[in-house]
Amino acid sequence: MADQPSNIPESFAGLEEAFLPDRAATVNKTIQFNFSGAEEGVWHLVIAHGAISYGQGAAENPNATASVDSEDWLKLLRGELNPMSAVISGKLKIKGDPLLLAQFQTWFRPPA
Repeated sequence: MADQPSNIPESFAGLEEAFLPDRAATVNKTIQFNFSGAEEGVWHLVIAHGAISYGQGAAENPNATASVDSEDWLKLLRGELNPMSAVISGKLKIKGDPLLLAQFQTWFRPPA
């Protein structure tokens, strides 16, 4: 992502900017994000056949649901927090498809 996100809306806009459509050409996944902390709320992200969309609110039948503090989410996207460390430490909890986290990282350019 060109700019480092400082809030949740910027984080999703940054994901859209960093999205690599060729790497997600055959993907059809929906992820719901349950944020706690300073920016509590629910967002969703849909990757469908090389296209990305996102928005506020719950997803209908998500493949996975990620629960994370909003500040930890921003740290993950800025490369300040390792995703696997976040899962192991309980900072990031994933319900549903456990492999989605590993796949997720491949659909986007890494933070600069």
